[in-house]
Amino acid sequence: MYLWDLVGHDTSEGSLCSGLGDDLAAIARIVEPLLVQRVGFAVRVVEVVPRMSVFHLDAVHVPTGREWLGRRDIHGGAHWEARYRPADPGVGYSLGTGHGAGAVAS
Repeated sequence: MYLWDLVGHDTSEGSLCSGLGDDLAAIARIVEPLLVQRVGFAVRVVEVVPRMSVFHLDAVHVPTGREWLGRRDIHGGAHWEARYRPADPGVGYSLGTGHGAGAVAS
């Protein structure tokens, strides 16, 4: 599964929209037009696995460490950078299942 988050041009804008999906290519097809149209500045896609939280017995999404950063390029398209960030075990217990009002699930 993948969590994605489109952020604005200014840090005060925060997240413009976010979502959860099971197909990385489909998520890229959803967010690339938003980057090209300058709706958002960058998109971060994080691979996650669902787990049960021991603190509140609810499902949480724990990052695997694989993530992708998408940005608009100078040629009018989108550029993707894959990176690996070691997952912090404590992060999984602070991530909830809810998303903002602009959430899109595929």
